[in-house]
Amino acid sequence: MKIFVDFDNTIFDTRHQFLNDFFGVFDKYGVSREVFDSTLPYFSKTSLQTGECYSPESHIREIKKLTEQNINEKQFLQEMEIFLEDLEKYVFDEDFYEFANNFDKKDLIILSYGEDNFQSQKINGSGVKQFFEDVIITQGDKTKEIEKYIQKCCGRDSVQVPVLIDDKLGYFESVKHSQLNIKTIHNVRGGEFCNDEKNCDMHVKTLREIKKSLS
Repeated sequence: MKIFVDFDNTIFDTRHQFLNDFFGVFDKYGVSREVFDSTLPYFSKTSLQTGECYSPESHIREIKKLTEQNINEKQFLQEMEIFLEDLEKYVFDEDFYEFANNFDKKDLIILSYGEDNFQSQKINGSGVKQFFEDVIITQGDKTKEIEKYIQKCCGRDSVQVPVLIDDKLGYFESVKHSQLNIKTIHNVRGGEFCNDEKNCDMHVKTLREIKKSLS
């Protein structure tokens, strides 16, 4: 069994303390929280329309363009690189390590959507890479990445039933069109269950529930 695990907000607590501390680097260069927050949605729109994903480089340039602030971009990026080197405290340690140790490393693959360099920095900085056989970073359809991986490692006629664990139900929509029988697990992380039985096989509140569901 190959288990494809989302990174942001599934393994890594991106939207809470990490985001606050990440903003701290911007704050040192005179960027207000209001400007920081108001420019973030721009990247959600552009990634959908053009495939351009979020990165600190593109964010600071967008802020400079809109506010005309005099920010030393080179110095900002150097400081951001230092911040991204040590991110272990943002891993969901209440259940991630238990989950990872319940499976063979060769069956676990990180499947993350985002800009290559920024996602790599976060994954490397988090220290979780050691628990996974492979890391896939994509700017496209996660289902297609699973299909390519299974075909490459298991062969075109494989009867492998891969599993996709993600916090965003939107990534499950294309699964129904796949030739593979992909099992989808929605990691809710304390949020509301969404009644989406059409695209989602299961909802879980923590990663520790997954071992039982797959055994």
